[in-house]
Amino acid sequence: FGRFKTFCVAHLLLICCGFAKIYSPDFIVFIIFYFVEGVALSGTYIVLYTILIECVSQDYRTHLNFIMHAFFAVGEILLAGVAYVLRKWHHLLYAATIPHILIVIIALKYLPESPRWLLNEGRFASVEESFSRIARTNKKDNEDMIKLIRKLQRDAESKSEFDGKIIENVNHGNNRKVKDKTYTAIDLLKRPRRAMISINLWFNWFVNAMIYYGVTLNSVDMSGNRYLNFLLMSAVEIPANILGHFTFKWFGHRKPLCLFLVFSGINCIVANFVAKVNFWFPLILAVLGKLGTTAAFDGVFLTSAELFPTEVRNNGLSTALSLSRIGAILSPVILGLSVYGSWIPLTVYGLFGITAGLLILLLPEMKDACLLQTLEDMDNL
Repeated sequence: FGRFKTFCVAHLLLICCGFAKIYSPDFIVFIIFYFVEGVALSGTYIVLYTILIECVSQDYRTHLNFIMHAFFAVGEILLAGVAYVLRKWHHLLYAATIPHILIVIIALKYLPESPRWLLNEGRFASVEESFSRIARTNKKDNEDMIKLIRKLQRDAESKSEFDGKIIENVNHGNNRKVKDKTYTAIDLLKRPRRAMISINLWFNWFVNAMIYYGVTLNSVDMSGNRYLNFLLMSAVEIPANILGHFTFKWFGHRKPLCLFLVFSGINCIVANFVAKVNFWFPLILAVLGKLGTTAAFDGVFLTSAELFPTEVRNNGLSTALSLSRIGAILSPVILGLSVYGSWIPLTVYGLFGITAGLLILLLPEMKDACLLQTLEDMDNL
């Protein structure tokens, strides 16, 4: 159905579930809507990220990655303030749901469908329309781009081939290409090279989310004001995003990502040895750990978008997000292991972080490289 439709439908589902939770007659119904809302969430942030990454050149991908995650951090900071003011849970749900209505209105007016996805699908007329919309918004001339798109269309029709796939029919009436195959995330596991890359990325998403939410949840359980602790953990994401932005811009994506994960893991382990010194030492180390895992999350987002080809980029990222949710689910479970030893949870986080950081070195460097279009491109890395 494309990126744009998925994004809008997912937000509409979030709106419906958000209000449904407020008026749920019992806890079971509340949990059901909460679950559906979680499913819809993958169709918002990930799809929007995919659209934006596919709309810019390699020169601006790092900048866009920084802006997206900086706004995520701002949202967390605002959540701490709103939760402090609105102590009743249903008031907080109202505050969290209503902004989605505004997002849908803005998206309908300004958000284009991904031209790269349309091009990969062979919908050339829609590609022209999407580029024209972008050009009008930016007040730019797009005649050269339109000429290039029409040349690609002529080549596709004359050779009956586009991006390595057979075009059986180009129907000008409905502007659709009859595809020979629909790809899913399973296709990312069918060849050794692409499977190694995909599993590595998915494992990093799993570990990042486990540490990210583990450190965040642990901050609420620390002594002191829980709102202040959460605010500090959220505020540190701004400098983390800035640090990640410049390191990924200057030094590539793979090595800084490894460094941030290992740094975060070491901080978690060291925090065990200073837990009883005083209140500030473990908090400072937890903040540093959150800084490392936030910067690493920025990097794994960017690296995943670059390594998953257009054919399955959204599927690959959605699978990554699903696995990251499993990591987030396991975070409180791991925290619960503290009954067997207070050192266990942070040690588990630390060991996973160091392992994931070292594994990332096995991935190819994609800094300044063009986005991959096909699974064959991924196999040839």
